[in-house]
Amino acid sequence: MNTTYQQLLQRWATLAPDECLTTERDYNFKVRILPTVEKRNSSDAWRRVSSENIKWRLSTGEGLILPQLNFVLLTVMHQCAVRQTNIQFTFNEQGTTAAICRGLQSQLHLHPAIAALDAYVQLLQF
Repeated sequence: MNTTYQQLLQRWATLAPDECLTTERDYNFKVRILPTVEKRNSSDAWRRVSSENIKWRLSTGEGLILPQLNFVLLTVMHQCAVRQTNIQFTFNEQGTTAAICRGLQSQLHLHPAIAALDAYVQLLQF
């Protein structure tokens, strides 16, 4: 899952460099903070998102990765709303899938944020 998350973040940064960019290490990313998602004094503030050890952090419930995933989820949902694009989630015992525009569906992922990012990257590629 760690590799999948890294790849999705890299594709996001490549396809939408104004929304997300890579930093000095391949698993650290800067995601632009949207004023409608989180209040900040600066209109061009960024949040650091890391995919390092994500599987372990999710399995242990470590506090750092869950806010990062939730922030990515909120950001993707906001970007879909800006594009007037619907995003829908399907949950089951194996994980979550996200569908955008009823046609771009993610693979099954353990966390809704990763599923949403997978579908969003497909939208950016479309």
